[in-house]
Amino acid sequence: MIESKAPPKHRKEPEPLSGRRAARILTGLALAAVLAGCADTPPSVSRPAADVPQSSGALSLKAKREQQRAILKIRDQTLDQLFKLKPSARAEFDRATGYGVFEINGLNAVLAETHGRGVVLDKNNRAAYMQLARTDVGPGAEVKPYRQVLLFGDPETLGRFMVSGSPADTSSDPGVTVYRLDIKGASIQADWGVRYFRDPDLN
Repeated sequence: MIESKAPPKHRKEPEPLSGRRAARILTGLALAAVLAGCADTPPSVSRPAADVPQSSGALSLKAKREQQRAILKIRDQTLDQLFKLKPSARAEFDRATGYGVFEINGLNAVLAETHGRGVVLDKNNRAAYMQLARTDVGPGAEVKPYRQVLLFGDPETLGRFMVSGSPADTSSDPGVTVYRLDIKGASIQADWGVRYFRDPDLN
């Protein structure tokens, strides 16, 4: 008789990071940044990110859960593939503060406003469902489908990312390792021109 093994950590059902909780985290990060600066320097006024999608309100709870499960299935498949192709990535994954997995759909790269979706999780298994858009795609451009794994080494960077996403410079952050998986295999590769933001319908 074969004993069943416990599922890997990344396959636990995550707890969605709600908008209210995200707002509290963002407030805490902003307060920490202000306190870390000079006392006589007035804090800068934060501005809302432009072009952030708004919730359509059209998704039922059932549809929301189904889409979340589909994203988590892609997460499991992608991590399994990464660890198979790059066994050394397993140790880096275990050391990371958190991670993200995204699927980029090349078929919609030119016509759609968003070009992929995924999920980012912290060590407490809290999830932020995200969308992805390429800012370097123009008319006639061809983007082939691929998957992406982000490994975060810094908890503050992870916290900001989960709360408000990121502009198109994540690849330049030394605290984030970007793995790209496609038909050629898996490699550590900068992915310039990619912007991330919270999915307004799935969080």
